[in-house]
Amino acid sequence: MVTPDELQLDLSKTLSKIGLKKEETCYVAGNISALARTRLKKDILLPIALSSFQDVIGPTGTIFSPSASMNLCNTDTPYDIKKTPSYEMGAFAEYIRQVRGSIRSFHPFWSISGIGKNANILETVSRHSYGLGSPWSKFLDLDVRQINIGLHPSKAVTLVHHVEVSIGVPYRYTKEFLHPIVKSNGSISIEPFYMSVMYRDSDIKKRVALNEHYFNEMEKRNLLQSITHSSGLKIWSFKMRDFYDTAINFFIEDIYNYLEYPPEIRPYKL
Repeated sequence: MVTPDELQLDLSKTLSKIGLKKEETCYVAGNISALARTRLKKDILLPIALSSFQDVIGPTGTIFSPSASMNLCNTDTPYDIKKTPSYEMGAFAEYIRQVRGSIRSFHPFWSISGIGKNANILETVSRHSYGLGSPWSKFLDLDVRQINIGLHPSKAVTLVHHVEVSIGVPYRYTKEFLHPIVKSNGSISIEPFYMSVMYRDSDIKKRVALNEHYFNEMEKRNLLQSITHSSGLKIWSFKMRDFYDTAINFFIEDIYNYLEYPPEIRPYKL
């Protein structure tokens, strides 16, 4: 059985091979379940995974991870920025949310957590899940590298919704949600938050091969890197700006390219 020190060193080398560098800012999505083959327990694997990233980026690097709680949407369950757990974001993402010194963005449904030099950008984000002033907008400004662990990026690239908002796709609109949140003094306050959502009364159907066309194009241009760790864990790496630029061109050419077909029923049509 591999030792914790051996696994940490091996993971650090693997991350370096897919382009992660010292002082870099990264966004990590996916899951580390394949590391279970090492026979190390989760409470050992999670700190090792984090330490491996920190070994590579150093003390001036930053790690972001999703801490979304979409299960709160359309409920009366208060959002507590400190205590509300992430929902179906994976064990590593939840570990990042809870680690000492972690900062979380203030949105009851789509929040991001981060640790490191640039994590404080999450303290001044908009109340819209996407668009200007959102974490995604700031990630592009920081030239963040996205790293997907154990899950192909076509299945975990929330940035595409920021692209949709940026280009102004007609099949989405901004909806206001009035949701209870826990204030710093423990009181409950009902406050507005915003998300881009699809029209219900339409025949909108997302592509079956969702997002794959973007990454196929990125692979052709050598903008997507991948490697398989000795444990069998596959890891992908790409710059968020490269994905944004690639996807935005698809939307410029065809505003409905994210969908299986242009909807015939369009409640947004005058």
